[in-house]
Amino acid sequence: MAFWQHDLVSTGLMLALLLVAAEALGAALPPLRRVGIPASITAGLMGLLLGPELVGLLPLSTEVLEAGVYHALGVVFIALSLQAPRAAPDGSPAGSSGRSMAFGITAMVALQTVIGLAVILGLGLAGDAVHPGFGLMLPLGFEQGPGQALSVGGAWEQSGMPNGGQVGLIIAAIGFAWSIGVGVPLVAWGRHRGLLSSAGRGAGDASQSAEEPISSLPAGALGHLSRQVVIIAAVYALTWATCLGLYTLVSAAGMPDVANMAWGFHFMIGALLAMAVRPLLARLPRGTPVHSPTQARIAAITVDFATAAALAAIQLAVLRANWLPILVVTTAGGLTTLLAAVWLARRAFPEAPFEHCVVWFGMSTGTMPTGLALLRMIDPELKSPAPVSAVLGSAGAIIGVAPILLVLHPIAITGWGEGWPSAGWMALGASTAYLVLTMGLWRAVGGLRLSAPRSGAQPGEVAPPP
Repeated sequence: MAFWQHDLVSTGLMLALLLVAAEALGAALPPLRRVGIPASITAGLMGLLLGPELVGLLPLSTEVLEAGVYHALGVVFIALSLQAPRAAPDGSPAGSSGRSMAFGITAMVALQTVIGLAVILGLGLAGDAVHPGFGLMLPLGFEQGPGQALSVGGAWEQSGMPNGGQVGLIIAAIGFAWSIGVGVPLVAWGRHRGLLSSAGRGAGDASQSAEEPISSLPAGALGHLSRQVVIIAAVYALTWATCLGLYTLVSAAGMPDVANMAWGFHFMIGALLAMAVRPLLARLPRGTPVHSPTQARIAAITVDFATAAALAAIQLAVLRANWLPILVVTTAGGLTTLLAAVWLARRAFPEAPFEHCVVWFGMSTGTMPTGLALLRMIDPELKSPAPVSAVLGSAGAIIGVAPILLVLHPIAITGWGEGWPSAGWMALGASTAYLVLTMGLWRAVGGLRLSAPRSGAQPGEVAPPP
């Protein structure tokens, strides 16, 4: 009996049962299935309702849920980064749409950073100063997802942000609400306006990559799935050692606030290490032991559990205590994200622009699964170029987003206190300059155009419904 009394066991079992119930609920209710809400989001909302924050029916531990989300984030980034790069539909390492999406994701993170900082500085001028983390959580919670928001927010608590991890989870949950609550009407609007491209134009089945064969294993070797899990665990161990080393070095240099950020950005460190390890593993005598489709499945499973856990872990008391900055930041951020996605998609993606707009908006307010769920409402088999662009763009955007997270955000965070609001204005100016630079590079080499094609149905697009 004693082995069953640990919070990890009860919380893990309840989370699995919630995912099963959410899947069954989606299958039983056609309207819910048509909306396309991922089962992981439904499970998380059910956990929030039935958990200790409201009804108190399920024995869910917030500490276990938060720890699970934190570590799941590192696992997902490592699993994705270990995979071999996918080719674009034209056979090149990165097609024009994927390159444009990489610039688009970077520009959206920079734009949300500017909006978040501007709102926080404005609230400070109107009343008491607000910690910049409330504004910077906009790109983390909306664009990066609940795992990153919890991880980085927890690190920012050391710099004076109250309940930073919980604020991150709340803003990420509001981002999901924008993704579904606004994304579904956006899809209906585009269908009514006849903005849908013909299914599969120019993409074929590129989004469904062929299954890579599993090489035979020598006698006594680990099983296939065990080997993939062990590789992730080994890279995660390197990640822990690297974070510990950075924390120790920066702490010794007298910058404890910056040192704590090493633990918050463990997912990015893990991704960089995985990308460095991948070519080394490919040089082994028997070839690389990494099997990309299996790594993708591990990442997908982890994302499902992490999303459900993140929503179930929300503490409503934190929302009640900080409702004003959270409401203003997310409202301004959601509206700006919607307008930017709609306006820029037609200028950045000559092929299937509305499909790119839908998946981009879904990713910029939720996660890639929510973006793909919205896309499936108009592209059920994912045959348009948009899903491939999303995958390629997400990988390519790491380079552009890293300076924002690792350089621009810390300017504001470390300046909280005696250096505020001067540090906030400095961070706002630097973020605005980075946004302008990104837009300029996007136009020069990424395919962004200043003029858009004429509105309405184009040749090959689906006409508006009668």
